[in-house]
Amino acid sequence: MNDFCIYAKKCSSCHLCNLSYEEQLRYKENICRKTVGKLCRVEPITASPKTEGYRNKAQFVYKRDGKRIVSGLYKSATRSVMAAESCSVCSENANEITAALAKLFQSFKVMPYDPYTGKGWLKSVVIREAVATGEVMAVINGADSIFPAKRTFAAALQKACAQLTTAVCTVNRDKTKLFTGKQSDILFGGGRITDVLCGERFILSPSSFYQINHDQTEQLYTKAIELAQLSGRETVLDAYCGVGAIGIVASRRAKTVCAVELNPAAIADAKRNAKQNGIENIRFTAADSKEYAKKLAENNVHIDAAFIDPPRAGCSASFLNSLAKLSPDRIVYISCNPETQARDIRILGRLGYQAQVCYPFDMFPHTNHTETVVLLSRKNIDDHLEFTWTDREFGTKKGTLS
Repeated sequence: MNDFCIYAKKCSSCHLCNLSYEEQLRYKENICRKTVGKLCRVEPITASPKTEGYRNKAQFVYKRDGKRIVSGLYKSATRSVMAAESCSVCSENANEITAALAKLFQSFKVMPYDPYTGKGWLKSVVIREAVATGEVMAVINGADSIFPAKRTFAAALQKACAQLTTAVCTVNRDKTKLFTGKQSDILFGGGRITDVLCGERFILSPSSFYQINHDQTEQLYTKAIELAQLSGRETVLDAYCGVGAIGIVASRRAKTVCAVELNPAAIADAKRNAKQNGIENIRFTAADSKEYAKKLAENNVHIDAAFIDPPRAGCSASFLNSLAKLSPDRIVYISCNPETQARDIRILGRLGYQAQVCYPFDMFPHTNHTETVVLLSRKNIDDHLEFTWTDREFGTKKGTLS
């Protein structure tokens, strides 16, 4: 029994915490072999450099416990809050700030929001950290824009949590949602933090998508860039680009990068990221990836390589069809859901692509989630790439991707 967290049994978010870490890795690797492994070979899973305190984004909710306000974790299945003073997969900074905020909310009489009655103001707190720079952001999410004694509260928060670089208040009027809203009001600091990933600097705003395990993400992106086999002459597509991380890293090795993301706020961050890194060969577009790929195909744009990193639901068939019409020689498919990834690989198979190799990464220790990177190549591609890999059962092998 892995007793790394005293709340594990009640919380149920860390689905595999009853297993040793080695057992967790075997379990996740087997999931990949049973899904994507039916379509290509699966390499041994890459362990996370850290198994505790690895999250650079922590989400906490609050509740009343008698006359006290306490921090806790949201259980979506029951729409309830489980009181918890800390979370073992979140950083020490996040846990300390969350505890300090509970005392401040108590002192300032900021009442937690009740999703059943609609009463109360405080919906949640999100702590975001830039691992490489040490910058920390607190995002306080409220039910409306009325935050009494906001300036006094901001000063008290800055004094209580010296590790905070900035704090932001957002508004989320949706009665069914608790986390980051769309409007924002800076309490102190610049309202953003900056991290360094794979040698590039990235600006993060309250709602920016960014991988939560910094050190493991560097390993994953390094592998993804390696699989794309970029030589500096390619036109590259980065679909579902978020704040532009993979596209910006790839731009150093490509001629041109076309990046697309539906979230306009993320695209605004992505453009700032490219500018501060001095990158001029990447173009960001705020659009649906499906429509963007379709437009490129209609304009007979040829893509040499593509990175796709969709949400858990995977890609739509129409996006994959448009992607295939762009005829990239290689597609590097990054996924947080091997099942939908396997489904999409089958569709791409009917569109002329062959999955070659899958690299699993344990991005989320103690949970049942696995991140995978799969290389696909056009079935009529002239290039033949030679790889060496290690199989747990059969030892070291060599093979040709064709």
